[in-house]
Amino acid sequence: MKTYLYILITGLSILFACRKSDSPLYSEEARKEIDSILQKNCNTDSLLIFLDSFKVANNMYGQVATYGQLGKVYRENASFDDAIQYHKRGLEMATQMNDTLEIVKALNNLGTNYRRIGILTEASEYHFRALGLIEKMKGRTYDIKKNRLVAMNGIGNIYLSLGNNNAAERVFRNSLAGEKELNSALGQAINTANLGFIFESREEYDSAYIYFKQSLSYNQQAKSDLGISLCYNHFGNLHEKKGELDEALANYHKAYDIMKGKSDHWHWLESCISMARVLLKLNNPALAQTYLSQARKTARDINSFEHLSAIHKLDYIYFLGQNDCKRALESYIQSQAYADSVKNEESINHLQNLRIKYEIEKNAQEIDLVKKNFIEEQRNKRIILTVSILILLMTCSAIAFLWYALRMRSKTNRTLRQVEQIRTGFFTNITHEFRTPLTVILGLVEQMRNNDVSKDETERYLNSIQRQGNNLLELVNQLLDMSKLMAKADRKQWYRGNIVAFIRMTLDSYREYACSQYINLLFIPESNTIEMDFIPEYFNKIMRNLLSNALKYTPANGIIRIEMKKDKSLLRLQVFNTGNEIPEEEIPRLFDTFYQGSNNEKQIGTGIGLPYTRQMVESMNGNIKVYNKKGEGVVFSVYIPLDQDSIERLPWIDATNVTERIRGKNDLEKIQVKNNVAENSLSPSILIVEDNLDISFYISTLLKGKYHLNYASDGKEGIDKAKNYMPDLILTDLMMPGMDGYMLCHEIRQSEILNHIPIIIITAKSSDADRIRGLEEGADAYLIKPFNAEELLVRVEKLLEQRRQLRDKFSKALQEGSAQNVELSSRDRDFLNRLTSIIHSHLADKDLNADFIADKMCMSRTQLNRKIRSIADYTATTYILQIRMEKAKRLLASTEQAIGDIATTCGFEDTSYFTRVFKQMFNVTPSQYRKTPKL
Repeated sequence: MKTYLYILITGLSILFACRKSDSPLYSEEARKEIDSILQKNCNTDSLLIFLDSFKVANNMYGQVATYGQLGKVYRENASFDDAIQYHKRGLEMATQMNDTLEIVKALNNLGTNYRRIGILTEASEYHFRALGLIEKMKGRTYDIKKNRLVAMNGIGNIYLSLGNNNAAERVFRNSLAGEKELNSALGQAINTANLGFIFESREEYDSAYIYFKQSLSYNQQAKSDLGISLCYNHFGNLHEKKGELDEALANYHKAYDIMKGKSDHWHWLESCISMARVLLKLNNPALAQTYLSQARKTARDINSFEHLSAIHKLDYIYFLGQNDCKRALESYIQSQAYADSVKNEESINHLQNLRIKYEIEKNAQEIDLVKKNFIEEQRNKRIILTVSILILLMTCSAIAFLWYALRMRSKTNRTLRQVEQIRTGFFTNITHEFRTPLTVILGLVEQMRNNDVSKDETERYLNSIQRQGNNLLELVNQLLDMSKLMAKADRKQWYRGNIVAFIRMTLDSYREYACSQYINLLFIPESNTIEMDFIPEYFNKIMRNLLSNALKYTPANGIIRIEMKKDKSLLRLQVFNTGNEIPEEEIPRLFDTFYQGSNNEKQIGTGIGLPYTRQMVESMNGNIKVYNKKGEGVVFSVYIPLDQDSIERLPWIDATNVTERIRGKNDLEKIQVKNNVAENSLSPSILIVEDNLDISFYISTLLKGKYHLNYASDGKEGIDKAKNYMPDLILTDLMMPGMDGYMLCHEIRQSEILNHIPIIIITAKSSDADRIRGLEEGADAYLIKPFNAEELLVRVEKLLEQRRQLRDKFSKALQEGSAQNVELSSRDRDFLNRLTSIIHSHLADKDLNADFIADKMCMSRTQLNRKIRSIADYTATTYILQIRMEKAKRLLASTEQAIGDIATTCGFEDTSYFTRVFKQMFNVTPSQYRKTPKL
């Protein structure tokens, strides 16, 4: 027989060797013929003869296929070491052939070998390598798809062994879908059985039974004794978990009988161990030990750690039942050791790392493919684009040339029309500016020449003539100065000094007019001293032009705010005014000579003010910008260097004006200090929170003499001073640095110490939304700048009177025992309830005093006294005494306690003192009150 086989193999090897030259990987027909012969000869002796023949014929595919078949036979015979050895040789040979499909088969076989003996780290590595190679293969033949599913099934079984059932389920379901596509009954049987096992582990036994039933059907179609045996094992396991031990034993026995005598000892062990386990549960340890002995010997022979772990665990149960604790412990330890060798953290981490590596490599391959396609596509696009661009450039060049010529012609015509319009408008306006004063002058001269005019009337006429003459002179000078600036012929003297003081003096002449127009004029310098080089005449005219422009377009109750600060090496001067915004399309032309915007219909001018301003700014090496502040108004920003290079400068100082300004500020500070003490020491106190000293001074002139006045410059300082002085009323602005007026109101209303204090807001913010927000934050009144002085005085007096009436009413009610009937604000009521509760809880304590209560209320004694006085017109000590007396009255009226006990209960150690105080407060002694409690 061996000679026959040798001759047959030699002939086949020569045949295949001849075909090898046509294809380096052998033809499909040659592969199938070799595979068919090997599958019909599944004993090791025949396979080894085939292997030697293929080596002689140098048939590499025949050697690879024989190594693979030998490994499978040894694995089925549970000779895992031999199986691994032959599969590794097959892997080496397939690698030499560079046959990817055979490499994948060898890797999958190695993965299955290591999985069977419980070495999951190696198993996972081989299966993932196989899966990675399969993904790189371009074809999708039956063999490629099948081996991909084998790799996935192996990975799923590893997840199952490690207890990661969710991951295993995903893999098995994908594998099952692939097997259905290949119409493989055996493959579907394997995957449905694995899914059944997962549902069994989740204790979803009905679902598990359905999957096992499907697997049995597929195995019967495939005529797989192994698969049928495994299904009976699964049925037995389900019955066992349900407690149906007899049914379980019967199914295990069917599996045992099918696998008995077969070379696949690994799967035979499953049914053998299961039978032993059920027999132990049926209290038949002798028979169970018989099966365990068989299983133990076989598991050791095939070196299966997974089965050895289960066997030693059953030994532990057996010896425990025999009361042999020592051997039971030894068996338990051995079981755990084998289990740890199979399932350990390193295996899990390694598997996860392999999975991640596989995903990364797969993504990298996809990215490389996309990159190659993208590069090719981009190359083609570049060629097309280059040609298209060349054609387009030639066309566009011709069109652009024609368009540019037409555009330049159109622009020139439009510019000429605009210049003509501006010129006509300028002469029209300048004529108006000259005719108006000339009409006045000539008319008054005519009146004086033709009529007898009294001395007083003559004086008035001459004043008007002089005023109009000055206006004419100023207009002429402005035109001349502008022409000099444009011709660079104007040479002015530079000075160095404090620009803040200079601007402040300039603004003084406009305050009265701004006030008469109900416009709030604010000057906000960064500091009181900013030294710089400047031309006083230019700066004066710049400010006058910008202020005149702002006053012209600011509505009544509007604001003009001048801010000044250092911006690195520049002075930044900003003039902001509320009112209508400038149309965006007009802003770029606003500084053009003689240009007047569309919003100048109500104000006729020459159109030289802003251009002249720009010329003066630029003469000082600066620049000027204008922009709209959305929803608020317009801002002019001037930037001028603080230090000028290569100029001769003189020190600038106007002693009179500067002295007056400094003295004025000091006087205001003195007034503030003086007004802290009113003529009447019992006068209410008012806190003024305002960052503008002029406004603070003005308000103080209205209130001085009648009230104690304190001052704060912003919200934070206002909160601090309110806590220190506990004023009867607060006047505050809204727009302040740091904490503004809204936040100040909010903080006061949230403070238990301060929430009773009335608040009046005085602000330039005049919109309904601002007023409503101020009232929502807790203000009691809202006045708009410029405010009516009488209204402010009435508001202050009425609010203080309301608080005074409420105090008097509550004080009287407290004496009469009807304080609960008085309507208080929720904040005041909460405070009094908390205060009264603390007093009642310590009423019997003779040491109860204002300091103790203040500590409990988290206040100072002064704050507590002022708070209670603002609500009840009592000091803290008097209020405590009042509560004690009220308690005593109730006890006298409702109980028969001795007067001495009542006195002690109410915190009095001396009964005589208690009687004396009671009589002083209620005009009767405690004894008399008890006899007539309704008095």
